[in-house]
Amino acid sequence: MNKPENSYCNNDISNLPFIGQGGQGKVYLLPEHKVIKVFNHKSCCTDQLFTLQVATHSRFFPKVYDYDDYSIIMDFIDGIEINKYLKKHLLSKKLALELVELIREFESLGFKKLDVHLPHIFVQLDESIKVIDPRKSFKEIQPFPYNMLKGLRNRGSLKTFFEIVKSEYPGIYLSWRESWDKIEREI
Repeated sequence: MNKPENSYCNNDISNLPFIGQGGQGKVYLLPEHKVIKVFNHKSCCTDQLFTLQVATHSRFFPKVYDYDDYSIIMDFIDGIEINKYLKKHLLSKKLALELVELIREFESLGFKKLDVHLPHIFVQLDESIKVIDPRKSFKEIQPFPYNMLKGLRNRGSLKTFFEIVKSEYPGIYLSWRESWDKIEREI
């Protein structure tokens, strides 16, 4: 028997509130502060599910509740996208250090891609952060957070970020600054 076109993880998505969509699929709101993400391709679902399962105990990622070949049910992530947040607020020390801790967490989880685009980072009321839509964490190799730094530069926060990192994590500062400067010279 074929699965109904709008049924994923035993949920008929045709009547669920639509939250948004990206390149990989669409997200719908479920009861109990959960969402269901329906992917365009099975491989995208498999990749993201694997990343979320590896990060099961990480405070930065949503918890997974159920999944099938094309969808994942997970926590709804509250907060404000960091791009929008930085339009109204200066980058604080706490938020800058959260970003560093996020990338350190990626490394400790064994990710090959130590990077994230700013639209996938949500700032919580206490300035902690959560990540949605982790992509290609084990497929792409990116040894430092180039896209994250580029996003901070585009928001006018990179200088402040580097100043904070330099004082709190001098080794990380030297590594990321050297990698950043090298790429920027090549452009």
